[in-house]
Amino acid sequence: MVNVLAIVVALAAATFVPTLQSGDTVPAIPLVDQAGRAFSITELRGNAVVLAFIYTRCADPRMCPLVSSKFALLQAGIGAAPIRLLELTLDPKFDTPAVLRKYSRAYGADPRLWTLATGETASMDDLATRLGVATQWTRPGTLVHTEAAIVLDRDGRIAEIIDGNAWTPGQVLATAREAAGANSAPLARIGLWLNAAVESCGGGRGAISALEGLALLLVLVGAFTAILLRTMRRVR
Repeated sequence: MVNVLAIVVALAAATFVPTLQSGDTVPAIPLVDQAGRAFSITELRGNAVVLAFIYTRCADPRMCPLVSSKFALLQAGIGAAPIRLLELTLDPKFDTPAVLRKYSRAYGADPRLWTLATGETASMDDLATRLGVATQWTRPGTLVHTEAAIVLDRDGRIAEIIDGNAWTPGQVLATAREAAGANSAPLARIGLWLNAAVESCGGGRGAISALEGLALLLVLVGAFTAILLRTMRRVR
């Protein structure tokens, strides 16, 4: 039987107003990362951060597994940009560091770029609520929750909150690069432009690196030049 309260929570997601807004600093609650090490969001200062909430027992492929798969694509597109990824669990009692470590390996998380962390239940619930993520346990092991991708700037302030999980890796990567001040490099701009083009055409690979973008651009320029020269010969 469908839990009525869970449906209400899901329907209310579109109108839920986060307590924290753009420009606010995310509280540095005590956390423990997937290696079992004490961790704080403040350690990521100097980098833009893409933050999302998940729980490892989520069985809906359209929810947490989808978000983590997008994080894998974000990781592949970071390159040398000062951007870090952070997933916080909504299920601290189950998602111990060992569980998070196993989960992170399933998605190919590089701990130098992508941190998964847990903490005290009350602190995690409070932070999720303040960032606009509503939760409701429907039965043991099953949590209904809303989604959001939160981008922090290099000082730990909220640059943007993107509600839902329909965001694309290219979209979030562009926002994170802007928050990190990494959009001025020509190669970065090429990569972002090509990411937007690929995603607008329904491409499913996700974020591409700046070097891949340059290589693709050179191929396109070469093809265009060849067509132009062939046309000019015919005119002559």
